[in-house]
Amino acid sequence: MSERFPDIDWWCDRCGAYLNDQDGFDDHHYIWKCTECGHKNSISADNIYESHEDYLGMKGDDDE
Repeated sequence: MSERFPDIDWWCDRCGAYLNDQDGFDDHHYIWKCTECGHKNSISADNIYESHEDYLGMKGDDDE
């Protein structure tokens, strides 16, 4: 089965661990539990950002 989101790197929202290399990771799962910290991360198009700065900017938009 091919990747749902080819060429996308996934990182844990809590600890920053690289999810793509975690044993059993599959982007066809809509939720992935990080093997480093146990945080449940959403794996969806809504969570794809152009850069880390865009991600940080999106998290701060509610404050404006």
